[in-house]
Amino acid sequence: MASRSHDTSRLDNTLAVIRSLRDKGPVARVDLGTLNGISSATVTSISADLLQQGLISERPPDMPRPNERGRPKTLIQLAPEAACVICIKLSINELQLVVGDYAGQITHSEHHSIDTLGLSQEALVTLLKDKTAAVCDLALTRHRRLAGICLAVQGVVSSHSGTLIWSPALSFRNAPLAALLEAHFDCPVLLENDANCIASVLATQPAYADHPNLVVIMLGYGIGMSVLIDGKPFLGANGSAAEFGHSKYQPGGALCACGKRGCIEAYISDYALYRQASEVIELPAGDSAHPSESQMQALTQLALQGQPEAQRIFAEAGRALGYGLGNLLTLFNPDLVLITGSGVRGYPAMHDAMQTAIDEALVPELVGSTRIASCPWDRDMTCLGGIAMTLQATDQQILAG
Repeated sequence: MASRSHDTSRLDNTLAVIRSLRDKGPVARVDLGTLNGISSATVTSISADLLQQGLISERPPDMPRPNERGRPKTLIQLAPEAACVICIKLSINELQLVVGDYAGQITHSEHHSIDTLGLSQEALVTLLKDKTAAVCDLALTRHRRLAGICLAVQGVVSSHSGTLIWSPALSFRNAPLAALLEAHFDCPVLLENDANCIASVLATQPAYADHPNLVVIMLGYGIGMSVLIDGKPFLGANGSAAEFGHSKYQPGGALCACGKRGCIEAYISDYALYRQASEVIELPAGDSAHPSESQMQALTQLALQGQPEAQRIFAEAGRALGYGLGNLLTLFNPDLVLITGSGVRGYPAMHDAMQTAIDEALVPELVGSTRIASCPWDRDMTCLGGIAMTLQATDQQILAG
């Protein structure tokens, strides 16, 4: 029993060192001890093992700083070439494949425009295998091994079983995608909701690190949500919890992409906003069912510039968002709600109506100290989150060789 306890403690400490190096970059051994509450002797022993395995390397010592005595610190860092992971982001009419190195940095990214709704399950799996194999061949010229793959999907997934339950990007449902890819590539495959990938990135940022009960709502073509309770994602019985966009705003109301009526998504998603606007406003030519970023920017600008119909549509979206948030605050009482995603471009045009709806829905005591804020969407964090989640899921396997 004592030996097993020692081994478990050693593994936990080693994983803590690896993850600190991934989060912080190059760090001195003594500072790694302080960060993780580990003795200097233990860090020295762990780093010796990691050096021998080729998982870390030493950098030249820090330059001496004025008024400091003693030798400058030698920094250690993860060896980027030790392993790689691949994140595949599947969304409507687009497939993105990204390679992340062992330090968690993106080393390759490519986009493919495809007719996702026209694919059968078999055709999609074949496409994923072919595109991923090509990227893997490229990655393995720079990295020693492929540790794992993450498939980040827009829609409802069961991360426990690796099953895609439903996605607006696809015409089929209940597909065991993770198992099919695992059998082909002989490595772990994570199937994740794109909102959970994004939340995993935001939760580590200093501005939000002190909010363990965090909700991230992603606005865009669809509406996604991730709920972190005590820093851990709430997944529900089969991994498909927190589908905020498919909770109801108006029973029997507008048609949602899921096929039901009155969902919050049917009022605040890109396709919903553009659908309503195209009935009363002359808008740029394009696919009104799958509006492009330029189409949505044009519509948003009309609302922000005071066009009455556009303002009305965004105000109704804000009202739907506000009532949804009212339910959310009552059920979860989070520390912070972050609203982000490409659709956050329209948040200023929704904000006042959203706040009014929250005030109508809840007594102040139920709002409490929860803060609601928007987070700029200046980069797509989905693949960064997928890379981080896959590395964390495979770190122990990489250590085992």
